[in-house]
Amino acid sequence: MSQNEMMPVYFHLLVFICIISNECTFASFSDTSSGIFGGTSQGLIAAFGDFNADKATDVFILADDAKSVQLIFGKTEKIDASYSQEELISSKQNNDSYIVSLIPSDFNGDSIMDLLVTRRKDGEKSGPLQVLIYWGTSKSNIVADQPLILAESFKDQPAILDVNSDMIPDLMAETKDGERTYLIFNIHQNYTTEKVKNGTSQSPLPPLYVPQSSAFLDFDTDLTADLITVSSGNSSKLQFEIWLNKNGALEWDQTIEAPTEIKVFGQPSFLDMNSDHSIDIVLPGCLNKDCSTSVIYVYSKEKWYKLDVKFKDDNNLWGFNPTSLHPLLDVPLSLRMGDLNLDGYPDALTILSLQNKTKVQKQVVMKNVHCGSCEGFSRTFEMNFIGPTKESSNPVLVAFFDIGENGVLDVVMSNYDGKNSELVALSQTFTEDAYFVKVMVLSGLCKSECTDGHQRYGVNQVGPAIKYETVNSNGDPQIGIASQLVQSAYFSLQLPFTVFGLGQTPNFVDKLVVGIPYPHGAKSRNKEFTSIIPNSRLVITPYPVDDSSSWSNKLFITPSKLVLLTGAALLGVCGFIAIIVAILHWRDRAEDKREKLQDSHKFHFDAM
Repeated sequence: MSQNEMMPVYFHLLVFICIISNECTFASFSDTSSGIFGGTSQGLIAAFGDFNADKATDVFILADDAKSVQLIFGKTEKIDASYSQEELISSKQNNDSYIVSLIPSDFNGDSIMDLLVTRRKDGEKSGPLQVLIYWGTSKSNIVADQPLILAESFKDQPAILDVNSDMIPDLMAETKDGERTYLIFNIHQNYTTEKVKNGTSQSPLPPLYVPQSSAFLDFDTDLTADLITVSSGNSSKLQFEIWLNKNGALEWDQTIEAPTEIKVFGQPSFLDMNSDHSIDIVLPGCLNKDCSTSVIYVYSKEKWYKLDVKFKDDNNLWGFNPTSLHPLLDVPLSLRMGDLNLDGYPDALTILSLQNKTKVQKQVVMKNVHCGSCEGFSRTFEMNFIGPTKESSNPVLVAFFDIGENGVLDVVMSNYDGKNSELVALSQTFTEDAYFVKVMVLSGLCKSECTDGHQRYGVNQVGPAIKYETVNSNGDPQIGIASQLVQSAYFSLQLPFTVFGLGQTPNFVDKLVVGIPYPHGAKSRNKEFTSIIPNSRLVITPYPVDDSSSWSNKLFITPSKLVLLTGAALLGVCGFIAIIVAILHWRDRAEDKREKLQDSHKFHFDAM
């Protein structure tokens, strides 16, 4: 029997185990904070990235005074002790300013992670921002003391992208003079500036919307990253400028106006919401200034749809909170997207506030569910409070995280009690009969001969597009598409990899295609990988970037608890069958011996 023929048998065994154990419920969590954060129990979760290039995701922690940065190193094995930690930036380096945001990435192409820091003068809640880059070193736990200080000051936090497709991240921002600018970095730890021009229209570019949430992703599903710029439209309303990659250059294509009834706009997300392998825009917001009425809109197939989300729990009304409880944290209302139950539809993680005088906040998973009564769009969100949590805890930041690098998403967050923030980790006890493929795409600027022998993994590459195709358990085609690290501003807290939930599809993934940006006048850069084993982690190295035939991937199998139970069940069945066969064999031999004994006592007439 071939591997493909065995997979359906394997699936039915998993379903049987799930049924008899009665554990097929949605998202149960346990508090593993002491095992993750250890001695670093306070701070704000600021960013993720594999800083020491050991293939485990690390956590960047910003102190409550926004002066220093701690790094908590991740692990790939079972959590039995606290993660190790290191101070990257001390408070002495920020005497007269505080840190607004962090962006870990490789800004000089040496395949060593650097750290971009945005900061503002003490005592100011608005005004110009200064950007610094702390260069990574061959030592895996420190950054250089002397950062590169960008000469320009900016109105708002920069957006990350790759303008010239050299696999070195660049920035887009609006200077304090109101000029939209690309900042293009190079291998010499320096950068050049370029004014953003609209080559298809003579009209001036509108100002960028504050808070900024532009994204660099494949919007038209051609496996090449495009740019979605969030700018201010008429009456300061939010709008989305779609800049498509055409022949290796970003060109304006269209502008999408946000729904006019929204009064407070949240941070948009860009992903395939309903699994029709096209990119949607998911926009949270409020219909009034105090956010007493919260809404979630989705832009799909050139039309906005208001999702039928019930922001109610018993007799309580919940909603988004437009202001942060933390005095130095400036974060718009947002939805962190990820497939928590691996059913192929992305769920959302957010913070909701009880709409009464107490203003209690809780972390909530908005489960992506089918909506039979909805018109035009078949999906909606359903509230699910997750825990365990303290009654007095008020989360100010929440994010998905993969504890132990097993492909199952967990939750990390920062709670605030009015004085200090507390780091909390919630590990998911995953019992669903569902599968995944986890993909990380590197920069491809080196493979085995990296700077000072450094490993190539910790680069947080922006722009790769990933698409998979397979056949589900019903025999129907199943397609998924996503992009890696599409946003960076305002604590977007995106992970440096993509997890595709395959649902109850134990078959091999037939095809997985990866595409990276390509420069003007060059050919597109993409490669197809076939027969991917489910529940596996792929690390793809597009080296050299212009020769896709030489791109390589490393595949790491992640056996789940159900796999171990299935193995035990198979061994038990095999042992039971072996015992039955042994008993039957013994009985057959005993019968043969008895017949031979009877034959030896018979009277032979031929002997007379």
